[in-house]
Order: sequence, then C-alpha cells, then structure tokens
Amino acid sequence: MIMNVTHLRNPTGRGLSALGDALSNALCACLISYCVVSFFAGQAGLLAYRDLKAGIAQMSERIGALTEENKNLQYMRQSLATDADRMAREARDIGYLRPGEKMVLFPSATQGAGASSTPRDIEPLRAGSSTGLPDRMIKLLAAMTGAAVLLASLFMYLVPNRRLALRKKEDRS
Repeated sequence: MIMNVTHLRNPTGRGLSALGDALSNALCACLISYCVVSFFAGQAGLLAYRDLKAGIAQMSERIGALTEENKNLQYMRQSLATDADRMAREARDIGYLRPGEKMVLFPSATQGAGASSTPRDIEPLRAGSSTGLPDRMIKLLAAMTGAAVLLASLFMYLVPNRRLALRKKEDRS
C-alpha cells in the first residue's frame, strides 16, 4: 500500500488510516489508468495516430489519382477547344444531335464513350474524426478501476485484521 505507515502515526484510528490508504490507492490507480488508456486508446493516442497516418497515406494516393485525372481532363479540354471535329464527335457520343437528325439506339451500344472516364465512387475523408475512445469513456474506465482498487484495498485491510482477531480469541481461550 502507498500509505501503509500512517497507522503507525495514528494507532487509535486504524480504520480511518486504512480508509485513507484505500482512498489514496484508488486515486492513484484512477489517475494512472486514465493516463495509460488515454495514451494508447484516447482520441489523441497511439492508435488514433496510427489511423491518422493511414488516412494521410490514403489522401496522398487520392491526390495522385486526382492529379492524373486533372491532367487528362485539361488535355481533353484543350483538344476540344482546338479541334472542332473532335468536339462534334464527343457531342454525338453523349447524345447531342444536329438540327433535323434523329437518333437510333441499338441495345449493345447503350454506353457512350464518356462512361469509362467517370470518377470512381470515393467516400470523402472527414476532418477531425478520430477512432480513439471518447474522453467520457476513458474517465468511466478510470473511475471503475479506482473503485475496484478501493474495494480491493479495503478487503485486504479487513482480511488480516479478522485473522488477527481470530488468533487473539484463540489465544485467550
């Protein structure tokens, strides 16, 4: 126990001393468990940091893919601005008609040329989200740890005192 010498200073208040010891042990256990759980599993802990690094790598990969797609779109824009014949072909591929023309669709040719260049569905990354435990949950775990240590400390104080009391009764008889 942390404060096991206090009963030497106050021999008449052994029960109070044991309660003080148990409370100090519980408080220390509560603080230590809060710090340890926060360090590893908190919203700014090691696990959240690992997830954040993975998110950064994913965003870097996504930036590279979007940069490449942007280059392709800029090239297409330049070629459409300079080549009127290509502009007409692209317009026809997506369904535009010249005045007086009629469109006939065949079942096998239902997709246009632009369908293959659609961007893939990507879920947006949310800023500020963390995979760590919320602080309220960490406080609850720390309080439960402190309560368990308090009960264990009180139990450990009562068990030797009962043994001493039983021995004293046996010695008297």
